[in-house]
Amino acid sequence: MKFESLEIIPNSPNGWHSGELKFGEAITQLYAKNGSGKTPLIQAMMFCLGLHVQFRDDIVRNCKMARLKVMLNGKGFTLERMMGDSFDLTVKVDNKTENRFYNEEDFSKFMLKSLKLRSDRLVTNGNTPTIPYFSALLPLFYLDQDQGYSEYYAPPRPGFIKNQFSEMVRLAANFPPQHSYDKKKKAIEVKKDLDYLDITIVDSRKLMDRLAQELPSPVRKIEDIEKQISESKSRLEDLKKTKDIKSESISTLDHLIGAQRRRHHELTSEEASLESKISSSTQIREEIQSEIETLNLNEEARRAFVSFSDICTSPSCGIFMASADSYGKSLLYLRDQIKDLEIATVSNIQKAEAISTEKQFIEKQIAQLAQQRGLAEREAGIEVFIEAISRIASEIFELGLEKNKLEKYEQQKKSHLELLTRRETTLTLEDSLQTSREQSPDILEFRIELGQKMAEWLDILNSKNISRDIRIDSELKPILGTEKLGIIKGSSKARTVLAFHAALFELCTNNQNSPFRVLIFDTPRQQEIHWEDLDAYIQALKSVAVRNKAQVIFSTTSYKYEIDTKTDIEWLPKFAGDEQPMYLGKIGQAPIEGSE
Repeated sequence: MKFESLEIIPNSPNGWHSGELKFGEAITQLYAKNGSGKTPLIQAMMFCLGLHVQFRDDIVRNCKMARLKVMLNGKGFTLERMMGDSFDLTVKVDNKTENRFYNEEDFSKFMLKSLKLRSDRLVTNGNTPTIPYFSALLPLFYLDQDQGYSEYYAPPRPGFIKNQFSEMVRLAANFPPQHSYDKKKKAIEVKKDLDYLDITIVDSRKLMDRLAQELPSPVRKIEDIEKQISESKSRLEDLKKTKDIKSESISTLDHLIGAQRRRHHELTSEEASLESKISSSTQIREEIQSEIETLNLNEEARRAFVSFSDICTSPSCGIFMASADSYGKSLLYLRDQIKDLEIATVSNIQKAEAISTEKQFIEKQIAQLAQQRGLAEREAGIEVFIEAISRIASEIFELGLEKNKLEKYEQQKKSHLELLTRRETTLTLEDSLQTSREQSPDILEFRIELGQKMAEWLDILNSKNISRDIRIDSELKPILGTEKLGIIKGSSKARTVLAFHAALFELCTNNQNSPFRVLIFDTPRQQEIHWEDLDAYIQALKSVAVRNKAQVIFSTTSYKYEIDTKTDIEWLPKFAGDEQPMYLGKIGQAPIEGSE
């Protein structure tokens, strides 16, 4: 999801408006004095996404609606929400009205579907089912100026979902829910999905192997084949236009002979490589067989020792049990290696035989072309010219077939990887639905990465007296050494919260499929954080935004970020107020000079 523009619409000719305000590709900075109207603009962004916002009376009295335009999955979404206490939000997709929502639940279902996020029913604090409300996600990527810097997660209304913070982080990071209301039913569906995926992946692998066998060896790049097709087509056009039939015929035959010789050379190199692999496999197999014989001799010696009653007086003494277990495992491992080598060797022999056959065919082709070239030098007949055209056309056709086979293989390879990724995600979901409290490897890895990233962001913020030994607990909340956030005070708390949100933002945007690509701050605690530290933080966020095609939006009073006009935009108040410039003004009111 990418923010395009924001606009406040007046409710009458004397009402207040903002004009359409465009967002920057990476950074959008609202820089103005306190009281100029920065916060209503920041709030309006979240308001259009369904968050509960309590605007000041003068805003509600003078403004009709807020309009936020975003890009989502290549489509333009316009979200228009009416000011006031009642929920009234209209969504237009590519300027066509998609729906009008009068409650948060329906809007949440629409947004979750549009963002391709799961909408599994969760458990409320009262043990009743509920969908994951979209507005409950927003505080992970939006920090308001009141509570946003004192807690990792500060929704405007008390959380009603069981373990709401953990559930929202899981949803944002595309992990299964911690408390699924339909757990048993979901487990059955997931098991069916896994069974289907297992069968589909096996079939997909077979198809991919079959397509790979149809490819010529060595496999060329599609770009190289396209280049050769283009050259051949160009030569064919030259042949058709030529007036010197003899010269062009000889030149074309030379080109064809050269191309066949290059192909013969490539095949010879590939054949030599395969023969080397076959020879190495034979040698390795002999070495493994020698190890197996040594193992067998050792086992015979062990049995001989066991037979001596004075060494092992009891049949179950167990003195050589470890040795016997080791023998069995080693023998099984070595035999598996031999089996793998035999499979690889058979495949390499088949490839070498196919290459040898193709080389013989190419050698015949070269001989025929050389014969035709000699004929062309002696005669000026039209037959040779026609044959040259036929050969070029045939080459273009064969190259087209090769390109088509390679494209099919690459497409199947891509589909196969998508199936494997889908299976990994489904396995993670299955793990989360087990009765065991153990968490899936993916979530454990995420917890480790989140802790590491948070420590890096604390360094960027130059945070003192905060442990970098950060552990993310099972509820996905950071433990800093032995301390929780509630113990930390003052600027250290604000820095810790900022570090957490930056770390989560970075991890989410590192995944190109994650829809959450915007991080919004309403006046970071500038009085508590040094200018240099805040600047380092914004600069680092800018790097993440540029790298991951994301956006950072913040309002500020004292700190001022140096705008890069290529990627950033600064919003300045453009309407004259009674005491200072304002972001909202009346229609027809002339903007302040230099504000646009």
